[in-house]
Amino acid sequence: MSADINLVTQQIENYFNHIETQIFSGDMFTEWRGSFEVKKVYIRKENADIKCDLDVRLQHWPEGVVVKVYKHKALAALPAVNDAAVACEHLKTEEAVVAKFWKETFYFSHRTDLDDARYVLREGNDMTEDDAGTCLDMLKGFIEEIEGILAAK
Repeated sequence: MSADINLVTQQIENYFNHIETQIFSGDMFTEWRGSFEVKKVYIRKENADIKCDLDVRLQHWPEGVVVKVYKHKALAALPAVNDAAVACEHLKTEEAVVAKFWKETFYFSHRTDLDDARYVLREGNDMTEDDAGTCLDMLKGFIEEIEGILAAK
């Protein structure tokens, strides 16, 4: 089993490395070239699957605002902020919406369906190249939404 999980882990790392490469040099992100900050965290445990996180942000965004592309158990992407006041201020709401399953994290989006809509796969170990492409599409969509939210302020 450990050989199988090692293969799965390597493949997922490759997909996440591809996503990161596309952020910095892919055509779909040309508009923001040179403005990205990406924090990458990969956690491997012996005989357990990998956790991958890419926290993607543009340099001019308020502190703590990111789009998280992650594979823990599930594979997903979500626009997030770690400060409820920042969410309320920019989203023009009375109360920030807590990101389900993420401690001290709030959605930075006008969408109300993200508890479910953020998922690409519920079983992230099944990730394919097409799923990496879906993550990139979601990332771009969330960047565009955040840019719109910030421009409206």
